[in-house]
Amino acid sequence: MDIAIIGAGLIGKKRARALPKGVRLRAVCDIDRERALKFSEEFQCDSETNWRKTVADPLIEAVIIATPNKHLSVIAAAAIARGKHVLVEKPGAKNLKELQKIIAAYCQRKVVVMFGYNHRYHAAIEKAKKIVDSKKYGKVLFIRAKYGHGGRLGYEKEWRFNEDLAGGGELLDQGTHLIDLVNFFCGALNYHSSYLGTLFWRTKLEDSSFVILKGDKTAANLSATCVEWKNLFCFEIMLESAKIQIDGLGRSYGTEKLTLYVMSPEMGPPKVTEFNFPGEDLSWKKENEVFFKRIRSRDFSEQALRDAQYVLSIISKTYAKK
Repeated sequence: MDIAIIGAGLIGKKRARALPKGVRLRAVCDIDRERALKFSEEFQCDSETNWRKTVADPLIEAVIIATPNKHLSVIAAAAIARGKHVLVEKPGAKNLKELQKIIAAYCQRKVVVMFGYNHRYHAAIEKAKKIVDSKKYGKVLFIRAKYGHGGRLGYEKEWRFNEDLAGGGELLDQGTHLIDLVNFFCGALNYHSSYLGTLFWRTKLEDSSFVILKGDKTAANLSATCVEWKNLFCFEIMLESAKIQIDGLGRSYGTEKLTLYVMSPEMGPPKVTEFNFPGEDLSWKKENEVFFKRIRSRDFSEQALRDAQYVLSIISKTYAKK
């Protein structure tokens, strides 16, 4: 299977390094010619600067799109119209209206469409999902999650804080992962309340977001910020008779670990079990494998589109309340 990657940045390279056997990277496309050439030399593929030529190539069967948010939906819709399968990096579009371009294209041309929410494929998240789905400790009562990093010098001048390119700030950047994980573990919850702040970085877009979601008998409290001077990922799931706590994502976020706290019948101190996942981050590889497996099995399910639509609906309601 011949594929192309559009976007020769960090995420594009992560995807290229995680391609499974039987998948050949035929071309890379980036508006920065030099960056595209360097990428093509590293991964031994053709380079291009015009994405329209890339998606029109009849030899390319699938496209991975790893550009700034502004271009995601436009490129994805055009690729789908050409009959290409697409893996679009999260959030898939700047907003719900732009995501509709992908949905409309998919309705006309059934192909595999996925969005790059790779956190679902982290080892600790997968372990937690098995525990939750077993129902051994009852239903999910609430989720509390914190995701933060501290940026770098000049961070406020990067594309993530450019409203035209990004469409939103930290909520749309890292917060989308947390909203997606809430949906992953307990289904779609409703928007309840939020606070978005520009607390440190001098930008028009938020550098910190705090969102509360609520279901019938379930809630989620989510915080995503780039005013966190030590990278942090902490995801807690409270069940009726146990608590799951996930810490770290590897590398600068610390070793990935799941701690299971099981309530005893008499309550008091719980039984504690730790599961450590010190190996390399395989989430990109696993997500890529799911994408290409779906292509080979002709699994054209629209679930990923519905999940992306849900995340952006929460984002839309949150921004409307600013």
